[in-house]
Amino acid sequence: MYKDLNNEDVMHVENKLSELERQASETIHNIVSVSQTKDKIVLIRKDLEDLRKFLFIMNYRNGHRWSQFTSERFDSATRLEVKNFMKQYNLQRPEEVWLQNIREILDTPHSEVKDNQKIFSIDRYDYKHRMMECFLVIWQAGENDEFIITNNGFGIFEGITGIVVPFQFVYHSFYVISPKLVLVLCFGAFRQEVGTDRLYEHFGGKRSMFENVPHPAAITNYVGPVNTSCRESNNEEFNGNDIYDLHSHLFNKNLNSMGLKTQWNDTFTFPFVKINSATVNLVNFFLLNEVNPDLILTFLSRPYLYKTIVKYHKVKNVGVKHDFSNLKKNLFMALNRTHKDDLHLRKNIPAGHQTCNWNVRETNSGSKL
Repeated sequence: MYKDLNNEDVMHVENKLSELERQASETIHNIVSVSQTKDKIVLIRKDLEDLRKFLFIMNYRNGHRWSQFTSERFDSATRLEVKNFMKQYNLQRPEEVWLQNIREILDTPHSEVKDNQKIFSIDRYDYKHRMMECFLVIWQAGENDEFIITNNGFGIFEGITGIVVPFQFVYHSFYVISPKLVLVLCFGAFRQEVGTDRLYEHFGGKRSMFENVPHPAAITNYVGPVNTSCRESNNEEFNGNDIYDLHSHLFNKNLNSMGLKTQWNDTFTFPFVKINSATVNLVNFFLLNEVNPDLILTFLSRPYLYKTIVKYHKVKNVGVKHDFSNLKKNLFMALNRTHKDDLHLRKNIPAGHQTCNWNVRETNSGSKL
């Protein structure tokens, strides 16, 4: 998948991706480990930027995005843009666009990805929107709750999806890293000091289902001392019509006026935000709603998965896509055999959806139903 036949080292993309995965895995392991004994974690800027880049690529390389290029599943306008991009960079097949995107993201500093013209414009904007315009929060499930994990759920989002015109605008992206933790990238308007009024007005009142969940931004500590003799000029070019570029320019200008600038070892302190059961169930709903029948659900406890399936069909205002009757039946039989749980929550799941045979596995045993 990552072989670059146009390069002497055909595996150079794979090797760079492996290194990024190693770095991000260390950060994720650190987050999970610290969460078990502390109520917050401190990350340095470099690790945070590597983590963001990793999250994007893990979502971008999933089967759906990859098959868009291999099968050329684009709307007519995007197909024309892809063909023009291929001509510009002498690419022979659409999948070469996909590989070039990954290569350029890996080779480009996080803050400069948005300006790299060798990345296809739609994907470059997607990176900017999700990884740069969004801020990170860490939600933690309570003692009696857990997040499920699905093979295609890393990067599932809640937001606006166009119907007439292909269009997506992300409010929240979810990355489950353990049964107790989910990394959430939240659009900047969900910062308490910003507010969502103008955002909702722009999208005709379409509100986020997570708008009332806590969104505390990380506390930043700039390591560089204030040194007014080291102020730099702020004459760099920026797009005044782009709200993100404008805010970034003004922010950096303000830092510079204090003799500061962003550095790789600036620190960010993130609280672990305990969320209620209803919010955990809602995150799980989005994961279940997008899972494919040939994929695997990974879970920590059978009783909780059973309750999650039951509650899946109680969510209102969002279309339910799947019928988990077979999975519910298998879980019910397994729980009856082991007498593990009071099954007072069981009830019939509404008919009318395609019934599928689902594979599930427990994280502590690897057993399948």
